[in-house]
Amino acid sequence: MTIKDVHLYLRQSERIALIAHIQPDGDTIGSCLALADILKAEGKSVDLYCQDNVPEALKFLQDSDQFLHCTGNEDAYDLAIAVDCSDKERMGTCSSVFDAGRHSINIDHHISNTMYAELNLVDTNAAATGEIIYALAKSLNKQISRNAAEALYAAISTDTGSFCFSSTTSRSYRIAADLLDCGIDAERITTLLYKSNRIERIRLLGRALNSLSLYENGKVALMIITREDLSASGALDSETENLVNYAKDIMGVELGILLKEAADGSIKASFRSKGNIDVSILAGRFNGGGHKAASGASIKMEMGKVKESILAAVHEMLKECR
Repeated sequence: MTIKDVHLYLRQSERIALIAHIQPDGDTIGSCLALADILKAEGKSVDLYCQDNVPEALKFLQDSDQFLHCTGNEDAYDLAIAVDCSDKERMGTCSSVFDAGRHSINIDHHISNTMYAELNLVDTNAAATGEIIYALAKSLNKQISRNAAEALYAAISTDTGSFCFSSTTSRSYRIAADLLDCGIDAERITTLLYKSNRIERIRLLGRALNSLSLYENGKVALMIITREDLSASGALDSETENLVNYAKDIMGVELGILLKEAADGSIKASFRSKGNIDVSILAGRFNGGGHKAASGASIKMEMGKVKESILAAVHEMLKECR
């Protein structure tokens, strides 16, 4: 399918629902906000949905407080659009809104996408779903507002590690340049995204670093965050985002792992690679997914067993690479 196919569905729809994924990040939130801004400029009625709360670091984005939680009793929308969701499960409870839509579109960039909608606008070459939303806006010949540009910049910046990940391309930089021309303040956005930590998050980081251990002759670094760590530090679940990079960024380390105990007792595993290890394969072994350099999985198992299983899988992967 092409972007022109999406145009047809958008023209035929008046009430549109945009759905972000669970444990939302900058790409899903920024992409939803930008797409909502674009569609509202077209005269559409748009509602935003997300199972979980918007992270503190993203609340500076215009209309970030407009996301709704799902009740299961929502009226059917003319069109439901999943944004940055590799499969339906990533929508969590808000999959009910998606399923009830008269028509559906899946906009995403994950290689693990399961192509679950009527129309699937999936570009695995895009560094972020925000790049696809940008292309959609341009194809509609619409001026990108400053608010939408700010949301798109946040989407692309967060999913490329502030334009540092190997997924970053010349297209990423060209889009960023165009967004700057829309009047956004890149320094302000960067400060709000990465340099405005609450003291509680710093305390949590200290506890995570205290748990850090090295494996595989220093090539693998693993940290653990428990519910007790979150409670003792006063940090929010969303404030664990990107802490895994502290493990990855150690000299000599090729793979950083963060295991976080979720409220339901499951373990959220985050994997970050410097490029030599394809962590999407590792995540796939635990029914997760993502990208070559950044992936994750949710595992219903006791922490000790999760750690043991992941380290065994990593050992086997490294043996295969030798």
